Amino acid sequence: MNGASEPGRTLLERPPIEGRGDLLIPCLEEALGGVRLYHAIIAGLEIGLFDLLADPMTPKALATALGTKEHLTALLCDALAQRGLLVRQGDAYHNSPEAQVFLASTSSYSIHGMIGFQRQHVARWQELPRILREGSVTLRREEFFRHTVIPSMAEHARCGLLQRVTSLVAAIPGFSGARTLLDLGGGHGLYAIAFTQLNPSLSATVFDLPAVTTATRDTIARYGADRVSVVAGDFNTDPLPGPMDLIFSSSNPGGKDPRLVPKIAGSLAPGGLFINKQGIDGTDSDPFLDLEWNLWTFEGVEKQRSRYTFIHGVTLTEYHRVLEENGLTVLEVIPVDETSEMTVARKGD
Repeated sequence: MNGASEPGRTLLERPPIEGRGDLLIPCLEEALGGVRLYHAIIAGLEIGLFDLLADPMTPKALATALGTKEHLTALLCDALAQRGLLVRQGDAYHNSPEAQVFLASTSSYSIHGMIGFQRQHVARWQELPRILREGSVTLRREEFFRHTVIPSMAEHARCGLLQRVTSLVAAIPGFSGARTLLDLGGGHGLYAIAFTQLNPSLSATVFDLPAVTTATRDTIARYGADRVSVVAGDFNTDPLPGPMDLIFSSSNPGGKDPRLVPKIAGSLAPGGLFINKQGIDGTDSDPFLDLEWNLWTFEGVEKQRSRYTFIHGVTLTEYHRVLEENGLTVLEVIPVDETSEMTVARKGD
């Protein structure tokens, strides 16, 4: 008799890896818990919940204002309060300090753009079976940077990274005496603007792709940064403006590409400084993040297997060697955080 005719017997049989199901099921539940929280936050953003809760409101008042169902709105508020994003006050709810600063759209530190970038990652994970068969999604480079990467990086920078990096750069001998700075692949322009605020005698130029620099100009206008200008171009193919007292580069695809070093050296004035912020070699690899990195690519740039690495990139040790070969003496390497550091190199007089 086959197994299908003996349900009693098959029910009594134990799995060949007894007890392992007790590990897998909680793992899946934990993952689903993250999915639940993610979609609760996204729903709150989409309906405008966090924009209304600067002051306490009841679920009934919220539902009326948002056009939602009261009992479902109350449950969403309970869930967000459980995770510390809302605070319950009697029958009403209001934003936690974190939600007010980072999730309210009117906040100067809103991370809506970063979350939009994350939503694209989620969509690609949902397409994982197709991508495994057909290969990475190819995006148009300029449009992708202009509308997705640059807004996300700008928000990330404003939330503490910008302040930390610029304070470290300002403490480097030679910064206060600099008069010209090139922000290479500077995108949003926030670093260039902040540097001119720290050094009243400094004029800065942001160099990036033509489509990207439209966003840079918007940022310059928003901050009234009259000592910051823009040059549109592709640093892989176009000459760089110069001579410059300082060249600053932060987390751009050419940051470890030795082919660009002669061009950077040529753009520096004698005695000028090149300051390059990039990821630390040898940081722990996460296979999920490496896989996510490889779900998409953009035109004209080839990636390596590991996250944030590109086909022409080299180790920082090798990159420093190339700097020295091109007349740039590495003065110091400054830790920024647990994943990145800044190389400071000086061109000979």
